[in-house]
Amino acid sequence: QQEPSGAPLEDNAEDGPGRQEKVGILAKGRAWYKELFYGPEKNAVRTALGLAVFNQFSGSTAVTNYAVEVLREIGLEDNKKGILLSSGISFAKLIGIVASMFLVDGVSGRRPLLIGGGLGMSACMVLLTVGIEVKSIPLVITAESLYMLSFAVSWAGIFWVLMSEIFSMRVKAVAVSLATSVLFAGGAVANILYHVLLKKGGPLFGLFFALVSLSSAAYVYVFVPETKGKSLREVQRMFQNLGPRGLLGPRALEPQEGQRLIGDGAAKSSNSI
Repeated sequence: QQEPSGAPLEDNAEDGPGRQEKVGILAKGRAWYKELFYGPEKNAVRTALGLAVFNQFSGSTAVTNYAVEVLREIGLEDNKKGILLSSGISFAKLIGIVASMFLVDGVSGRRPLLIGGGLGMSACMVLLTVGIEVKSIPLVITAESLYMLSFAVSWAGIFWVLMSEIFSMRVKAVAVSLATSVLFAGGAVANILYHVLLKKGGPLFGLFFALVSLSSAAYVYVFVPETKGKSLREVQRMFQNLGPRGLLGPRALEPQEGQRLIGDGAAKSSNSI
């Protein structure tokens, strides 16, 4: 069976001892960038890279790395006390990750958690900006802890869940490696940007990351279909049907749907005669 793009869909469940073993695109000697960005799974690859960028540019790593520095900026000179206070952020992250384990395949799914997490992180960044401006240590700690809770229950783990769900074995190794590279590179850039804005940005410090977090929720709403309970074949179909407007645009018809509509039209024409 083939999709409209002409490339066969792959499902791990169909692999058997009597079937030729699938080989990754690097082992086959193909140009990996052409396969990833112009092949049948190009939409899934682009979505994964977008998720990697938003995952880090929302400030997720920097909030933890610069928690003590933020407290120092608003007047807390005691480093030991700063480390003790910022430990609440790590505790909030632990709670969020545990909660995500039960929610991702339970009552929620991937899309609602990612969208809700992005909105929550955005609100917390605004709250953090207010806390820094009024130099309120309790408000800053609360905002950072709630931010990390929002991130941990959503983007922290679900990013890796999606990486395991949206690619066939043919491209998974290269695609996940590329997305991971973008993730860590984005984290390095976001850390530098976070520090620069903290020192010189004033209110723009938190508002920039609030806007990025808000944009991450919008990105998921438009470009990330729900994969909960779907097979690889179904997930691939959903991504191949994505147009420039993502889930907001018209869905491409699958071949069997087109044939059914043609058949229905022919039947109506014959009946009218």
